[in-house]
Amino acid sequence: MTANAAPGFDELPVPLALGSTFFHPAIEQVRKFADAVEDPDGWRVGDPSEGLVHPLFLATYVWFPSGFLRRAPGEAGHFELFRERYPHLVEVPFLHAGSAARFHRPFALGRPVRAEVTLVARDRRRGRDFIVMRGAFSDADGNALAEFEHACAIRGNGAPRTDVRAAAPRPSAPVAAEPGTVLPPRRIEMTLEKSRRFSLPGENHHTDDRLAQALGARVAIPAATMSFAYLSRFAQDLFGEDTWISRGRLDATFTRMLQRDDVLEVGGHRRGDVLDLRIVNGRDETVAVATASLF
Repeated sequence: MTANAAPGFDELPVPLALGSTFFHPAIEQVRKFADAVEDPDGWRVGDPSEGLVHPLFLATYVWFPSGFLRRAPGEAGHFELFRERYPHLVEVPFLHAGSAARFHRPFALGRPVRAEVTLVARDRRRGRDFIVMRGAFSDADGNALAEFEHACAIRGNGAPRTDVRAAAPRPSAPVAAEPGTVLPPRRIEMTLEKSRRFSLPGENHHTDDRLAQALGARVAIPAATMSFAYLSRFAQDLFGEDTWISRGRLDATFTRMLQRDDVLEVGGHRRGDVLDLRIVNGRDETVAVATASLF
């Protein structure tokens, strides 16, 4: 590689700082995402007068501005920071393969939130290039809010398959364990209306059948971040809101694409303070596996 040449995928240094960005979350945006995944509290926590919001909301900034109603100057999502620097390494479709989170505390509406974004891993598997981006969020006083690691396939070998995301690199993938106590499952109807509420105002493969079919999918593909929200809520209901927000760890792999109008079941087993979770669709296919625990 010459001094002026753009680096190839195999030449990307890891770790690599992608930059920092400030976000200004609005209550309308929080409610939009929360309502789409049927969160009864709207991702609000504590005394409503304090304007505190669950740090899970910050996971949506991986694809910002997709799904957001407005954008303030200077705001940029994790993937956008990577694509701006290395556009020659990104092809359509790019896919969300997995996410991991550690929660520390809620954030307050009306105050800026800062994200430091770093490329922490890269890998090539089954003809696809994967990256893992870490977003470390803090508030205006420097208090840690949450850390997320998002694995994405940035280019590959043609149209997406329903199981393409299973090969993503993940620093701390869920480990199979002996079954513990069976957890009562939760049923979720994955409607196109919910997917559109989550991902609009921009039409894309999450919101429109024809756009999804242009990428090789059968019907509209709801965002994998919705699965992450369902898994987080399931774990929170077992661990308790305060404990989950301050000590929760969620590590998920999205093994198959969601499809609109599918019926999902979230369930799993509990081994002490560890939950082995799974989301299964109406065809008895596993679409996500996860480990939820406390740190």
